[in-house]
Amino acid sequence: MSTGASDREIAAMFDDFAQSVSARAPFCADIARAIGDDAQPRVRKLLDHAPQLQQRPVLLLAAVHYLVLQDPNTPLSRRYPSVTGIPHVPTLDRNGLAADLHEFCDTYRNELIDLIRTRHTQTNDISRSALLRLALAHQPVIENSILIDIGCSAGLNLHLDAYHCTYTAENGLWSISAGDMAAPALRCSVRAAAPPRIEIGTFAGRIGFDPHPIDVDTHDAMWLLACVWPDQLDRIERLKEAIAWAKAHPIDLRTADALAALTEIEAMHDDHLTIVNSWVLSYLSLDHQHSYRQRLEALGRRRNLTWVYLEQPSTTPVLQHDKQTARDPQRSELTAVTRIDWNDGVSHVHHLGTMHPHGYWFHPSER
Repeated sequence: MSTGASDREIAAMFDDFAQSVSARAPFCADIARAIGDDAQPRVRKLLDHAPQLQQRPVLLLAAVHYLVLQDPNTPLSRRYPSVTGIPHVPTLDRNGLAADLHEFCDTYRNELIDLIRTRHTQTNDISRSALLRLALAHQPVIENSILIDIGCSAGLNLHLDAYHCTYTAENGLWSISAGDMAAPALRCSVRAAAPPRIEIGTFAGRIGFDPHPIDVDTHDAMWLLACVWPDQLDRIERLKEAIAWAKAHPIDLRTADALAALTEIEAMHDDHLTIVNSWVLSYLSLDHQHSYRQRLEALGRRRNLTWVYLEQPSTTPVLQHDKQTARDPQRSELTAVTRIDWNDGVSHVHHLGTMHPHGYWFHPSER
């Protein structure tokens, strides 16, 4: 059991989370406020059972959502847009929601504790593949690289070259597409006067590492859906399509945390490696972030590789981020797109811009 945050700190985390997602996910905001503002702490105290680094609102919300999807006929379940298909209308009266939440969590207390103890939030939204494509289309374009996703969840972003990505100018003046039209479709708005480069190289292999990889051919695929905010019906539909694609196109998934994955990677002898992370390193301690970066840099001095990461500067201060973005309290909360290439032992760092955490937009760096 975690001995991390106090109840007051956890309540504040739920309130902060509600404020941050209210525009994008009003149901998530309402249920988070119902938990954070509750005079009775018994729902939020379920997070006491989480590993310390996972002691976050999103884990408890995902655990509840998972069980809601298993039992869609409870009073709480019938409030979920992911169950009803009807968008949520925010309300100032959260007493009814809180009562239904208490009843549900009391009924499923043991199941919730088991999920919170053993699960990790691990969606890795496939819309981030549109940004990974943009990063890999940046020069140099590499052919026949081994694509490796560390912290891959179900490995869905390892199909980044297949997804049919459409990029549209923020001002509507241009639109371009790439990928397989039969694959799940992704859309990304780009703040740029001219279309970006979108053609990428080929991959000789694909490997995903995760401490708890999700097998899409099992019922565990439901956990991926549970980790999506129940308001965001478009994300849920895309995820279902990506799961179906992954079932038809299996890849090599291996069980390892980030540092153990590097041990396997260090022993590989392929001509070129392309390593990607998307919203993974923020879940590592600062010491582990530091070790991860140091080991990748040491590997890059010995062999050619490309590292692309989509990470939040405020929670990954150990990584190389654009200095102006990292120093700005507001911009440091964005997701930064960074690519580092090592060629003949020399590194080349590209701060490509910032993105929506779920891939809806991209703002290229002006420098």
